[in-house]
Amino acid sequence: MIFALDRAGITGPDGPSHHGVLDIALCLKIPGLTIFAPSSAQEVAVMLETALGLTGPASLRWPRTAARYVSPDQVGTGLSARQVRRGSPGAPGSVCILAVGKMLEASEEAAGILAAEGKEVTVWDVRVVRPLDPQMIADAGRHDLIVTVEDGVRSGGAGSLIADAVADLRETRISPPVLILGVPVAFIPHGTPELILSQLGLDGPGIAAAVAKTLPRHDDLSE
Repeated sequence: MIFALDRAGITGPDGPSHHGVLDIALCLKIPGLTIFAPSSAQEVAVMLETALGLTGPASLRWPRTAARYVSPDQVGTGLSARQVRRGSPGAPGSVCILAVGKMLEASEEAAGILAAEGKEVTVWDVRVVRPLDPQMIADAGRHDLIVTVEDGVRSGGAGSLIADAVADLRETRISPPVLILGVPVAFIPHGTPELILSQLGLDGPGIAAAVAKTLPRHDDLSE
């Protein structure tokens, strides 16, 4: 069984009760449900084919906003995450951004802003919220700060699941802090998706600002 979830995330002018921000948190409560979050139009077809080959149920979410179209080399496969940008994990103040679904585009913009300021930034397209790609989690754990970005509620969402996975790394190494960026548990006033995401700090500049605000505190703790 595949649950196809249209209008996921911030939908815009449909009204405060019509934003699709609860699905990831709700779907994570269902045992054995695989959760796909495509970052482009091309990913939808790839993920649907993968979902049809699973033995258990799956959900596939996509936003109401215009789809992003990418080249074939920017499309993932199977249940694996996709590394979009490679930074230097060992560098002081290194950042790893794990982007869920359509938030990849804003995360890439944020990485560009941070890189221009001298930061080493890695970006992953999470693609599959559950099961999380262990290679992605292991790579993220080599950075000084992990940032998760989703257009769903922060409470109990993808970021919380990732933070738990990162915490498990403590068995082999000291795990870095995780900054979870997402939507608050509230009725968000309607408006254009771009305006709402900007107000929530979920656009490129907002994500970069949140990272810049968090990194100094982490640097202070590590001294």
